[in-house]
Amino acid sequence: MSYTKVIDYKDIKIVYTNIVDTAGSEAVPTFDKVQKLVAEFPDKSVLSCVNATNARFNTELLSKIKETVKKNNPKAKATVVCGLNKLSTLILNSIIAATGRQMKLFNTEEEGMAWLYEYEMQTTEIAASA
Repeated sequence: MSYTKVIDYKDIKIVYTNIVDTAGSEAVPTFDKVQKLVAEFPDKSVLSCVNATNARFNTELLSKIKETVKKNNPKAKATVVCGLNKLSTLILNSIIAATGRQMKLFNTEEEGMAWLYEYEMQTTEIAASA
């Protein structure tokens, strides 16, 4: 069952989306929820992690992901996607190119979350020293 929620990871808030083991259209309603959730945040503030381990993509889901990425772009600070196989990585890279969104890809959720944490710490330090 796919879902999205705000989680705390080492005292930072992350919009976490889990589409693990989903098949195509199954995950579409989750991305509708992601759009609503992210809309509540200030611009350039959202740290986001999508766990897509063993997810299977179809045309409907890819279209929804593109829509979500474009709609959430103003709110996004950093996004990681975890658990993609080689084919899914190629597909996501095409979405990244089409939307202009900066995303980092990681093999595991833990790697992605750790990167988000480090990114947040670095950008917070830079902002504090400016």
